[in-house]
Amino acid sequence: MSDSIDTGFISNQSSSEENAANLARLILQTSTSPTPHQIMDSISSLIASGFLKANDRLPTVRMLAKSLSISPASVSAAYHSLVRVGSIRTRGRSGTFVLPQTEEWLPNRQEQLAVAPVERTFLDLSQGTPDPMLLPDIRPFFTRLGVRKAFVNSYSGPTIIAPLEDVLRHAWPYKPDTITMVSGALDGISRTLDTIIDPGDFVLTEDPTYPPLLDMIEARGGMIIGVPIDEAGMTPYGLDKAIEAAISRQSRHTGPSRQIKAMIVQPRAQNPTGASYDQVRISQLVHILRQRFPNESRFPYIIEDDSSGAIANASPETFASLIPERVVHILSFSKSHGPDLRLAALSSNSEMVGRIVARRMLGPGWVSRFLQELLFEMLTDRSVIQQIVHSRHVYALRQQSLSALLQQHGVAIRPGDGLNMWIPVNNEQAALQYLAEHTIRVAPGTPFRPPFSLASEGGGSMRDLSGSSAGPGLRITVVGDEGIYGKIAERIAEAAALR
Repeated sequence: MSDSIDTGFISNQSSSEENAANLARLILQTSTSPTPHQIMDSISSLIASGFLKANDRLPTVRMLAKSLSISPASVSAAYHSLVRVGSIRTRGRSGTFVLPQTEEWLPNRQEQLAVAPVERTFLDLSQGTPDPMLLPDIRPFFTRLGVRKAFVNSYSGPTIIAPLEDVLRHAWPYKPDTITMVSGALDGISRTLDTIIDPGDFVLTEDPTYPPLLDMIEARGGMIIGVPIDEAGMTPYGLDKAIEAAISRQSRHTGPSRQIKAMIVQPRAQNPTGASYDQVRISQLVHILRQRFPNESRFPYIIEDDSSGAIANASPETFASLIPERVVHILSFSKSHGPDLRLAALSSNSEMVGRIVARRMLGPGWVSRFLQELLFEMLTDRSVIQQIVHSRHVYALRQQSLSALLQQHGVAIRPGDGLNMWIPVNNEQAALQYLAEHTIRVAPGTPFRPPFSLASEGGGSMRDLSGSSAGPGLRITVVGDEGIYGKIAERIAEAAALR
């Protein structure tokens, strides 16, 4: 077995034929007969990893098609898609070139995830995004909306169109009071936090958790306390000790009263671990909350971020089955139906939803009803439903395959759900460097970890509360052909063992 996943090279000093052959070899490592989507995905990974740099010239359509032994139309379609998303630019007879990619606008933790690219990285397992090949084709649904029913020329109208609300209510994990639409899960969380927390308030999160959530809380002056998780979500002991730590800190604080205002959970296919809550665990956590907050009106709001949605195999369990008045439940359609739809549904009590809607009226006003109609058409289309069932099965198979292979190499992980898995390692930086040297890019674990103390001068490490997800780790996304998972598992196991 070779020491790395073979990458070859792309060079402006090489001949056009050599560059075409080298790029084709890279693409063919993930598929022997690549489609336009797969070509686009491979080139996007090469750009994101830094293997293809700004101003690198790509082979002509005909040269690359010849090297791939496919039709020029397939390569042309891939290039056109890359142009549309701003990855490359065609300059007529001068050729096609890679455009500069920048992440300077990213918040702190997302900036850490977009780490400086490493030379010769090819296999990118760092993105945490759905496989484009497993998303339904959105284009046929535009033709169905030729006679539009939505209020597309109106500033007034419902925040959610009635047909879509009916479909959502039928599948919702509890009987919701009020439902509205938001522009993606993070938009819903952002607007909820704006409504709930004041600077200095405590927010409980899972540890590890999705980095933008941590940036979002800190941007509002919130105090983050991480609660360790296992395969069923937040641990009861960890939640109890986190609340105790917050109460202790609050009693020593002489300024304005600080309260635990919110608790953010991902009910299934958690990012980054793939963990999913069950009703037993939810009952245990609610029991602790009731012990700590005898007055239910003082409960922190439970913000449920169901960002994986329909691609998860786990059922959508919810805290609202026990405390519906203190839950904001958000269901995203980005990973199941397409990230560029920017759509999620949000439910809570009528007062909370009313406050969120009123706040939104000061900005964008509403979520496009045209897009809502598009989503309704997709949710009720038999072929899309079948595609999502297929996607769910493929992700589950990838999780099971890679987990089994890792366990064969001595990496003790629990098979998760959805797109991601968490790999415990001895030394995060050493593991990252080792994988980079072997042309594999993964996400560093540090950005997923909440601050472990309430303040720099005290509070204690939250990492001690449970052995569940403590210690350094890496996040990997289950992408690509399962045929290369054996090599990936071996390299990851070697990286995890480094000290």
